[in-house]
Amino acid sequence: MERRIESADVDHVFVEFGDINGISRSKQVRADYFLDNWRDGFPMNLLLLVQTPRSEVPTGSGFGAEIDYGDGTVHPDPSTFRRLPWRDDAARVICDLHYDGEPVAAAPRTVLRSVLSRLEAAFDYRWYLGSELEFYLLDPVDGGYEPATDHKHECITWATEAVAPFYDRLTDYADDYGVDLTSLQHEHGPGQLEVLFDYGRPLSQADTTFDFKRLVKRTARLVDQRATFMAKPFGDREGSGYHLHVSAFDGDENVFAPADDGALSTFGRHFVGGVLAHADALTAVGAPTLNAFKRFDPDGFAPYTASWGADNRMTGIRVPRGTPRIENRMPSAGANPYLVAAATLAAGYDGLRRELDPGDPIEGDPTGAAPRLPGSPEAALRALEADSKLTDLLGEDLVRAYTASKRRELESFRETVTDWERTQYVETL
Repeated sequence: MERRIESADVDHVFVEFGDINGISRSKQVRADYFLDNWRDGFPMNLLLLVQTPRSEVPTGSGFGAEIDYGDGTVHPDPSTFRRLPWRDDAARVICDLHYDGEPVAAAPRTVLRSVLSRLEAAFDYRWYLGSELEFYLLDPVDGGYEPATDHKHECITWATEAVAPFYDRLTDYADDYGVDLTSLQHEHGPGQLEVLFDYGRPLSQADTTFDFKRLVKRTARLVDQRATFMAKPFGDREGSGYHLHVSAFDGDENVFAPADDGALSTFGRHFVGGVLAHADALTAVGAPTLNAFKRFDPDGFAPYTASWGADNRMTGIRVPRGTPRIENRMPSAGANPYLVAAATLAAGYDGLRRELDPGDPIEGDPTGAAPRLPGSPEAALRALEADSKLTDLLGEDLVRAYTASKRRELESFRETVTDWERTQYVETL
């Protein structure tokens, strides 16, 4: 770390971690203080791990009154040290949370590492993940926000060029940050973009996805815009998804590749079988907010059934043409990348060890041919709590902390009187 600090020539370091929502939390320390203490870790209030996106405090999470609202420590992972490209004097490093000298089992990055350990011990392949993330680029207008482009312009060249000031800055920062962006396209919604970056090993890819979201949001602010990964920021416009691609290799052999003319090998089918078997519980992670359930639109391409198909964008799991891989299309863009990766791999692992068959791939619209995903956050949270096999793989600590945090978020919504309610009832009742 000494060489990294010296090479970066920085005065400050952000010790950073992703909370239960995938939101970056950190504290800034002086570089000399960092060098003196990084091996022992830095004190951090563990309640930060489970707070809602608006920093409301849940009960029953395991990290509040249960530990007297005490501190843990954050321990830097040196491989994640990066100089912040928008500052000359600061860097950041991703950290793992510890309590009483042990890793915090509910910390999302730790959960992913644990799932990977079990998966790789059972199936000694090289596993890879790739991420596709959609988001809205917004212009601040009269105290609110409007999309940065004005119509549906999917892959329209001039619309893509219209966001060049943002994207050019983003690519410069990404290069400096070690995020390998590969392409930009304007998506179906006004102001909706999709930026792709290279695939990688699971933990590294989750870190990259976490970094990418932070880069996008910071870059937008620096060009006087805003970016949001909120699943459905506008009721009459398309939702934003997070598509996770999973592949596995034995040497140069793609173990998902079929031996015949089918879509997947038997190994791949069992992985899909596991994801579908746990789809209800996975929805709690992939649709982490009340708003995310508004993305499940039968008239759009956001899948709302536990289904799979060969190159079928209407199903929850898609197997793209070409190099066979498994694309989980169910999560929303606002989901925690560490937990989406961990839950998808855990469900697939359970399918592999129990040799679960997913049935035949669905052609066309899966409506009526496959079970619908849970229709509300509470239904999804109950499904997660009831799924003993997935809970065993993700850990009881994670499930308890996650559901407590999400229920506090829902409680806050229930206490809020919305503009819709006033419009409906003030004059009429």
